Amino acid sequence: MTTVETVGGEWIRRDGDNVTLTITRCHACDARWFPPRDVCSHCASTDVHDEPTGDRGVVYASTVVRAGPAAYRPPYVLSYVDIDGVRVLAHGGTGEAFAPGTPVRLGIGEIGRTDAGPLMSYVITAEDGAR
Repeated sequence: MTTVETVGGEWIRRDGDNVTLTITRCHACDARWFPPRDVCSHCASTDVHDEPTGDRGVVYASTVVRAGPAAYRPPYVLSYVDIDGVRVLAHGGTGEAFAPGTPVRLGIGEIGRTDAGPLMSYVITAEDGAR
């Protein structure tokens, strides 16, 4: 029997084909974070709430990781992606780093594999025609 482990699954929401992440927004200063937290790291307010992001973002920076943990099977692409006021680190791509400014969409996919089975998490793919 194969075990499927979801990395960060408590922060990932799927509604049909749409995948979003849960972020925290501060009512006092409007700062936002991912992953969610109970206290604002900008103003220390506890007046925060969790909310979902949209399912699309824009690549801030991207690289191909050629040496890393065996479970992630290098080479793989890691990207910082701006989504609704937060910058998240995401796996995704097809072996080439994304150009800054590339529009991407969130999804769920395999980011690695262990002896127990696949590691699943949120991933990004380029919007149609973008690269």
